[in-house]
Amino acid sequence: MTIRNRIIIAVAIQATIICLIGVFVYLSFNTVLSKLGVIEIIDDLNISLLEVRKSEKNYFLYGDVNALKEVVERGEYLDNVIQSSKADILKTLGPGTYDTMRNNLNQYLNMARGVIATKKTPTKFEEDFRSLGHELTRLSEVLLKRERRDVNNIISTSITRLIASLGVVLLFQLVVWQYFSHFLIKELAIMGNLIQMVSQGKLHEVAKQTFSPKNEIDYAIKALADMARELEKREAVLLQSEKLASLGILISGVAHELGNPLNNISLIAQGYLSLYDILEDGEKKNFMADVLTQTERISRIINNLLDFSRQKKQELQEYEPEDLVERSIALVSNQIKISNVKLHKYLQPDLPHVYVDAPQIEQVLINLLINAIQAMPEGGDLTLDVGQDMENGNLIVKVKDTGAGISKEDLPHVFDPFFTTKGTKGTGLGLSLSYGIIQQHRGDIAVESEEGQGTTFTVKIPIYQPKEREEDAQADLDR
Repeated sequence: MTIRNRIIIAVAIQATIICLIGVFVYLSFNTVLSKLGVIEIIDDLNISLLEVRKSEKNYFLYGDVNALKEVVERGEYLDNVIQSSKADILKTLGPGTYDTMRNNLNQYLNMARGVIATKKTPTKFEEDFRSLGHELTRLSEVLLKRERRDVNNIISTSITRLIASLGVVLLFQLVVWQYFSHFLIKELAIMGNLIQMVSQGKLHEVAKQTFSPKNEIDYAIKALADMARELEKREAVLLQSEKLASLGILISGVAHELGNPLNNISLIAQGYLSLYDILEDGEKKNFMADVLTQTERISRIINNLLDFSRQKKQELQEYEPEDLVERSIALVSNQIKISNVKLHKYLQPDLPHVYVDAPQIEQVLINLLINAIQAMPEGGDLTLDVGQDMENGNLIVKVKDTGAGISKEDLPHVFDPFFTTKGTKGTGLGLSLSYGIIQQHRGDIAVESEEGQGTTFTVKIPIYQPKEREEDAQADLDR
């Protein structure tokens, strides 16, 4: 069932409950209004009966026959009221009480009519007459009390039922909210987990997920898995293309780097053969020395290439950043002096220890320092700034020079293998090797440069806590 259908059903049920409550409230109020109307009629009946009893009292006080006439006149009006309210009186007091009330009233009025007609008061008239009046008053009061009690009961019952109904609505709302929140949160958690895996590049794990869509979120999750599968296919194609492109760059770089010394050896050999008979021993040694120089150059290129291609196993230990920086500076101090370069060193105090392969990190720092020195052949300012990024927990090392800078066209390629801005003086493997080392340490290296303004390399190395080191060590064992 789709989310839309579930919402429609929930809203329909809730609307039905509210409509039923509305009907109940309407009927309850109608019943109360009806009862209030009956009470109003009974109240009129009581008032009329009180007027009759008042005239009755006047007759016995003053002996005035006109008072009895008023009794008869008002009694007849009272009888009409009782007859018009027959249904309500029957419902409240029953047919027996209704008949008793009518009989008592008729007997009461007949006694009054008899006195008016004969002008004589029978024996025990006052006692019987007052007794009938009193009985009529009692029945009227009973009728009024019962109607008021019924109204109170109806109101109390209606309030109780209304509160209970509202409680049912609230409970239903809570159940629906709990259901949808649990359902949606569960579905969204699955989607969030998949999105996180996609953001982490774990396309294969997302792609292998299988879903049978039942609602809109399931369709979105399925679309996400389908997208991951498609991305995985395209990623494989791109990786293959990148491998071929990298292989082409590597072969081109190797061919270029080895071509020059091999070409020199070939020229030396040709000259040596053509001049062998006329060369003296010292000159022959010079030819061989040139050959040795070129072969050593080839050896250096091959060793650099092997260092670049080999994944050397890291030997991680805890070090103070100050020690790593000082050792790296000491190894290039002579070049700094002879190059007319002024070093500016800034070390933030109380830097936390880092967990690194010291020779590799020193190799990176030395490479960056040498590059900065070589970028300032006429001398300049070399700034080494070491601090901490408190937000992300990284050791930040910045190496800045005041050299000529790097052009915008060359800047994106500085970490590519065999890319160099030094011409024949460089192999183009130093920064690529440094990039790989920092990546192995789960850090980052970036470059900023502007022509004529100098270049800044920024190295970020994670600061590991003991718990993280144990987790990394366990992960290495698991692999």
